[in-house]
Amino acid sequence: MADMTKETLIETADMICCNTFIFNHKWDMEVCKTPVTFDNDIKWNHIPFDDPEWTFMMNRHKFWTFLAKAYYLTKDKKYLDTFIKQINSWIDSVDIFSEEYKGCSRTIEMGLRCINWIKTLEIFEKDYTFDKEFKTKIFKSLKQQCDVLLEVYDDFRILSNWGVLQNCGLITFAFYYHLTDTDYFSIPLKRLKHQCAIQILPDGVHWEQSPMYQNEVLNCILEVAINFKKYKFSIPPFLKRTISKIGYSNMAMKKPNHTQPMQGDSDYTDLRDIITRCAAILKDGTLKSAGYSEIDFESIWELDEESIKNYPNIPTNYPKYPSMALEESGNFFLRNSFHKDGNYLWFSCGAIGSGHGHANLLHFDLNYQGEDFLIDSGRYTYVEENPVRVELKNCYAHNTTIVDDEMFSKFKGAWGIVEAALPLNNYYKFNKNFDYVEGAHLGYLNLPNPVIPMRKIFYLKPELWIIVDQFNTSGEHKYSQFFNLDDKITPTIENNSVTLQGKNTLFMKWSDKLDIDIKDIQISKEYNKLQPSKRITTNFLNSGATTIMTVISPKDFKIEKIEVRRGNNDLVNENEAKAIKISLDNDEIIFFNSTKEINNQKKTYKLNDTLFYGKTAFFLNGKLRVLKY
Repeated sequence: MADMTKETLIETADMICCNTFIFNHKWDMEVCKTPVTFDNDIKWNHIPFDDPEWTFMMNRHKFWTFLAKAYYLTKDKKYLDTFIKQINSWIDSVDIFSEEYKGCSRTIEMGLRCINWIKTLEIFEKDYTFDKEFKTKIFKSLKQQCDVLLEVYDDFRILSNWGVLQNCGLITFAFYYHLTDTDYFSIPLKRLKHQCAIQILPDGVHWEQSPMYQNEVLNCILEVAINFKKYKFSIPPFLKRTISKIGYSNMAMKKPNHTQPMQGDSDYTDLRDIITRCAAILKDGTLKSAGYSEIDFESIWELDEESIKNYPNIPTNYPKYPSMALEESGNFFLRNSFHKDGNYLWFSCGAIGSGHGHANLLHFDLNYQGEDFLIDSGRYTYVEENPVRVELKNCYAHNTTIVDDEMFSKFKGAWGIVEAALPLNNYYKFNKNFDYVEGAHLGYLNLPNPVIPMRKIFYLKPELWIIVDQFNTSGEHKYSQFFNLDDKITPTIENNSVTLQGKNTLFMKWSDKLDIDIKDIQISKEYNKLQPSKRITTNFLNSGATTIMTVISPKDFKIEKIEVRRGNNDLVNENEAKAIKISLDNDEIIFFNSTKEINNQKKTYKLNDTLFYGKTAFFLNGKLRVLKY
C-alpha cells in the first residue's frame, strides 16, 4: 500500500462524517476498503463480514486523526463536530468492563486509543480550544483505560507486540497530561525498555517475523521518541538503539520498488515513510538513503518541528555493501545495488515466530530491475473458518520445497501452529561479485525414511541465480518445488524450462527432467483482498541423496549436467555430487555441489581439468572459487 494523499485523506474524512467507515491507511494492521455505514447511532461492537478484526480496527480510532487533519487543512467545522459527536458516542456507549463490549476492550486497542485520541486532540488544538467539560470527559475515559493497562500485564504482553503498543499508549497519555512524575510514565517506560531488549533481535528484526507488525511496533516507538522531543525530554538511549535497529532491518528488507516482503502476516506496503521518520529522529544519512529525500505527507503529521526542519541538512549516504545478512532472524538479502532498478533476492530460514508466522522456511522472493517476479503469497484474512487463511500460511504458498506431499509445518485455524519445523544454522558469503547463502530444516525427521532438505542460493552478479535444492536421505521420495508468481507475471512452459513474462523477462531452467505444472492461485497483497496469480510446481522422484538445480536469468542460456570425477579420475555418483555447465553469452559457468562428507582417502574432486577440495564451488570462465568447504 502507498502513502495516503491529501485528496484521499479528505475523501475518507468526508465518509466518516457520514458515519461510513473504511480502513485504508497503509499501516492499518487489518485493512478493509469495503464501506460500512451506520444509518443512526454507531454500534461500536458491530462485527461485519464475520471478521472481529473489523471491530478491533474500528475501536482503535485512527480515523479520528483523519478528521483532525482534514479540519486543519480545510477549516471545515463538520470534521470537528463529527469528532466530538463520535467520541462522545463511544465514551457514553462502551463499557470496557462489559462482556458485550469485549471486542472494544482488548489492551492492544486501549493502547492505540491513547495514541490516536491524543494525536487527534493535538492536531485539532492547533486551531481550536475544546471546552473544559469535554476535555475532562476524555481524560476520565483515558485514565480508566490506562489504569487497566497498568494492571493487566503478563508474560504474553511482555513478548507480544500488544505489550509494546499498550506501554507506548501509557507513555503518550503521561506526556499529554503532564503526568511524567507518576506511575503512568515510569512503569511503562521501564516495561518498554525490557520489551525492546527481548522482542527486537540483535539484527533488528522483531521476533514475530512479520514486517507488518514489526512496523506497528516501530510506529509506536517512534511516537514515544517524538513525544520525548516535543516535551523537551532527552530521548532515552534504548529508544534510539531500537529505532536504529529496526530502521536498518527495514532498509535491509526493502525491495527496489520500496515495499516490504509479505513475510508472515504482512501486506505489500511501501516502507519509505517509516524509514524517513527513523532517519529524521536519528539524523541518520544512511537510513535517509532508503527513505524519502524530503519529508513526505504522512511523516509531516508525525514528526516534531525540529526534525522536519533539520531533515534537508542530513547528508544521504548509501551503505557500502548492498547485500545484508540478518543472521539472528534468518533473513538474507542478496542485491547488486540499492537503486530502484536493482536486483533483489530475499532468502528466509529462521524461526516461525508467533501466530503471525507462515511455513516459509527456505522461501525466496526475487525482484528483477524493480519488478517482482517470485513473491510470498500474503495473508488475506484472520477469519477462523475461512480456508484461505490456512491455505496462504501453508508451504505451497511460499517458494520452497516439500517432500512426499507432506507439509513441514502445519497449522490449524487462524492462529494455531500444530507443528513447526526447526531451522538449521545458516551459512553465507557475500562479496561485490557474488553472494552465496544456504539453510536447512528438520521438518521431515518424522518420515519413515527421514529427509533433511537444504537450499543453497548462488547469485552471480548482476543477474544470474542458481537455486540448489538438496535432500539428504537414503530412501525414495517425491520432491516438489513451488514458485509463486506476482500477479503481473505470466509463465509459459517449454520443454524443461519456464519463461516468466512481465515488463521484463526471466528464464528458468532445471538440471534434471522434472514434471512442471502451472496452477491458478490466489495471492493477497492487502488484507481483505485477493488477486489471481499463478504457481509453478515441479515434481521429481528419486532415490538416495538428491540435488535439483534451478537456474534463473534474464538472458536465455544453455544448461547441461557434466560429469564429476575424483582426483584419481573415478566417476562420482550423482547421489554424492552434481555439476552443471551454464553457457550464457560469452560466459561459461560451472556450478558444483556435494551432498556428503567424504570418508575415504579420495577427498578431492576433479572438474574442468581442475583438482580441488570443497563441498560447493563454481568456475567462471575457468577460474575456480570454493564457496563452502
